[in-house]
Amino acid sequence: MLLGAGAVIPAVINHMRGRQIPHKAWEALMRAHCASNGRLSDFLDGAVRLLQPGRPPADVTGLLGPFTVADQRRVADAIARDGYYIFDSTMPEEICAEIEAFAMRVPAMIDGELDQSNELVAYEPINPKGHLYKIREQDAAECDAIQALMADEALLAIAEAYLGTRTVVGGIDTWWSTAYGNGPSDNAAQAYHFDFDAPPRWLKLFVYVTPVSSESGPHVYVKGSHRGSLAASKKLLSRGYVRIPDNEIENAFGIESCMELTGPRGMTFIADTRGFHKGKHPRAGHRLISQLIYCSPLFNNHAPRPPKLRHVSPALQAAMSKSGQVYSRYR
Repeated sequence: MLLGAGAVIPAVINHMRGRQIPHKAWEALMRAHCASNGRLSDFLDGAVRLLQPGRPPADVTGLLGPFTVADQRRVADAIARDGYYIFDSTMPEEICAEIEAFAMRVPAMIDGELDQSNELVAYEPINPKGHLYKIREQDAAECDAIQALMADEALLAIAEAYLGTRTVVGGIDTWWSTAYGNGPSDNAAQAYHFDFDAPPRWLKLFVYVTPVSSESGPHVYVKGSHRGSLAASKKLLSRGYVRIPDNEIENAFGIESCMELTGPRGMTFIADTRGFHKGKHPRAGHRLISQLIYCSPLFNNHAPRPPKLRHVSPALQAAMSKSGQVYSRYR
């Protein structure tokens, strides 16, 4: 655990100055996470809970309906056990329709990369040019429907119930996965891996904006693999942050633990993506997904902070007025 100790202080200092965690510090924390089979992250998680305890819980209502404090605890306990939770309710149709219309017209990065040779282009369902069309965070954050997700008090409360600490919205991702090429792409995260977006612990909210079947690229999560000190994880994590073949995951955890999360338009789930997971390569059709990251503000390294929002919906403005720190990344 000493391997990552030197990364903690610069991470905290940069947080206090309103800056992104230094990439070298993030890399050191990740190496220590892998070398310790998750023990360092578990230790830091306990420290963060002490430094920044969560707000007092309260009954809340959001886009998916009402959630009492007991409901929030029930969801958090399910995530702690399995690593993910699928909500009973689906996201309202108007939210999905608005995000889909937005994602059809807003230019995106093919395979998530933008450089001088890769311009922003609109998604073409009939003739895709890559495995993935990822909308820039600064653009996605301007969509009213995505701002409604950001402003949702119930989703935030559930995240805080699980994380046990004061929580921020640490990132936004919206992307199309396409039936492009002859097989999965590492760049499109279509092989098993773990995330390390915002150590020591975080949650990701996933909304299926389009229906997702086994053929159109479901999220696949290895049930229970988010926990630290697992014997099944030790050898895999010792390799560092790499893509892992299906057969090695299935041998380590059992094929019955590899859960394909399929569902209708609006299906919403939340996951601790420290666990092993992948996006299955679509064999037919496509998948549009919108994602939020909830995390502690101390170690967030999801991406450089986007420009200040040019447009803020009434719902997000009210949420920012009530809980400003939650949205500090977008102010």
